[in-house]
Amino acid sequence: MSQIEADLKLHQETLARLENEEREKQKLFYQLEATRQAQQEAQGTAASRIILNSNLPGVCGLVAQLGEVDSKYQLALEIAAGSRLGYIVVEDDNVAALAIQLLKQQKAGRATFLPLNKINPPTIYIPHTVRNATGFIDLAINLVRFDPRYQPVFAYVFGNTLVFDCLESARNFLGQHRIVTLTGELLETSGAITGGSLPSRTTLHFGFSSSSPVVTQLNSLSARLAEIDTIRAHLTTIIAQKRQKIATLSQHLNKIRQNYHKQQLLLEHSKKEIGTLQAEREKINTICHETRHHLQKIQQELGDLSQQIHFLQNSLENKVKTLKELEATFNSQQWHQLQQTISQLETHLEDINNRIETAEKQLITYRSELETKLSHRENLKNKIQEINQDMIFKQKKLNQLKQQEVAVNETLANLEARLTQIEANLEEYKRQRSQTEGEIKTVEDLKKQTELQREKARITGEQLKQKLEQIHSQIESLPKEIPSIPISQLLGKDIDKIQPDYLAKILEDIRGEIGSLERKIAALEPVNMLAIEEYEKNQKRLEDLSDKMNNLEAERKELLLRIENLKTLRLKAFREAFEAVNENFKKIFAALSEGDGYLQLEDENNPFNGGLNLVAHPKGKPVRRLNSMSGGEKSLTALSFIFALQQYRPSPFYAFDEVDMFLDGANVEKLAKMIKQQAEYAQFIVVSLRRPMIEAAERTIGVTQARGAHTQVLAVKL
Repeated sequence: MSQIEADLKLHQETLARLENEEREKQKLFYQLEATRQAQQEAQGTAASRIILNSNLPGVCGLVAQLGEVDSKYQLALEIAAGSRLGYIVVEDDNVAALAIQLLKQQKAGRATFLPLNKINPPTIYIPHTVRNATGFIDLAINLVRFDPRYQPVFAYVFGNTLVFDCLESARNFLGQHRIVTLTGELLETSGAITGGSLPSRTTLHFGFSSSSPVVTQLNSLSARLAEIDTIRAHLTTIIAQKRQKIATLSQHLNKIRQNYHKQQLLLEHSKKEIGTLQAEREKINTICHETRHHLQKIQQELGDLSQQIHFLQNSLENKVKTLKELEATFNSQQWHQLQQTISQLETHLEDINNRIETAEKQLITYRSELETKLSHRENLKNKIQEINQDMIFKQKKLNQLKQQEVAVNETLANLEARLTQIEANLEEYKRQRSQTEGEIKTVEDLKKQTELQREKARITGEQLKQKLEQIHSQIESLPKEIPSIPISQLLGKDIDKIQPDYLAKILEDIRGEIGSLERKIAALEPVNMLAIEEYEKNQKRLEDLSDKMNNLEAERKELLLRIENLKTLRLKAFREAFEAVNENFKKIFAALSEGDGYLQLEDENNPFNGGLNLVAHPKGKPVRRLNSMSGGEKSLTALSFIFALQQYRPSPFYAFDEVDMFLDGANVEKLAKMIKQQAEYAQFIVVSLRRPMIEAAERTIGVTQARGAHTQVLAVKL
């Protein structure tokens, strides 16, 4: 879930960055397009504009509009063509006559027309004397790109004009040939040389070729804008899918959490009930134990009383026997004593019987209570067992919910693994895409060619068949004997009779045309009877290749999206590092110079297209850039930047070679203190001749040049 949210945030940042880039590039594209149109726009005269805007059939355009040149040859070719760039090219002299008539009617001035059917260009050739000459480039006409049908026009415009790289090379052939240089000098065959500074050019211009910088930049911008549009559409779809997935997972997770919370509450409640029942069970066990102990005590007392009863009965029997004996020997005093003894014994016996009866009743009561407690104990055991079963069921359900959560996490991991696999197979898909595109293009060309041939053959066959049927019907409608009938019925002319010789000639022409049509039909043979089957096979193959192409296109979009995400992450990481280093630079520069300074990007919107400026304001001095500071100020500023980088991403050690050479004593002490502070995080090796720096070092090694031009290391005692 958190990974999906992080991906969604990254996609949103990438989309925002692409939208900003698209706006900037669209603005630049419009500027370049306006520049290109302005450069390609034919300014011409009022007369030429009227002709071009009149929609007169057969007008091809100005000479400047029909040619395309590379930017490095543009100046030379425009000077070589001169005013002929404004000549109007037309299909034939009839169009030229109509255009001239139009200019006369509107009194719009004069124009020169070049009819393609009448133009008589000179023979174009490269003189053998200049083929290998130093500085020779080519014939002017060979440096212009145009439609082959306009070859006579450009041959007329340029003739045998030669193009050289500079005036020094061209002067060797002055007066021999017409020459133009890349810097704009024009050398005529008469020996005249035209050159000098170039005026502001308001004349006609050739169009740019596809290799010109403006067109190249326009093509690059167009490709990038199309790529951004594709990525943005794909990214919008992915963001919508991610949001929908997050919403679905959130709902599912909320349900799982709610269910888990309910189960937790039920589990806690069950645990409380179990605790209560266990306490009650312990209490009942204690009561049962006490009851058993008391019962054992009562039973022991009953045993003792039974023994006493047995003993008393024996004593009673003895007493009775003694009584009988005494009765035999009657003695009132003894009798009275015996009666008292008997009464005491009877009282004691009655008391014992009462105690036995009470003990028996209490035993019955205790047994009843014990049975009740035992029954309650069994009920508690059953209830505890039911609660345990319920807890086991709830625990299983809780485990199922946890397994569902694990399954959701595994699904997310599988999606990430699938994405990784797609990346791994990207190169292979890219190669297959290129191969598939070529195959699709071949199949499409074959399909178009086959369809075109089929359609052309069908239309030609139908036309020939219809024409043949018409001719046969006309032949059949002719009478076998040629009567003298009004020829107006046959030829639509006001002639009363038709001559037989003339009709025979017409009939012979018709038969010749029939023969010609039959030969054309025969020329269509042989007919490819497998064309339909081949078409179906190619159609099926085209569908398969189209499916592959769609898959490759989807993977291409995914790859472009990942590239843009990486660009976003790179830009984000750079900005984080820049802000951190900038804050460190401000603090360290303030500590070293008691002033203020900051880092400045040359291009805030796209920092990778520009550099980095260190703007420093030493104490008591105006704000300066690094290249306008003194040696000491430069040293402090550069060291501040190094320490700022070190605090952001430390290195294991640093080596400074006399960085304090341009500093005064106070600044050397500040620098030594700064290095000593930073030495807690990294090792510093400093080459210095200044006392404050040497005194601040933890270990000092002296190096000097001894006699004999060799280096000697000395121990330095501080």
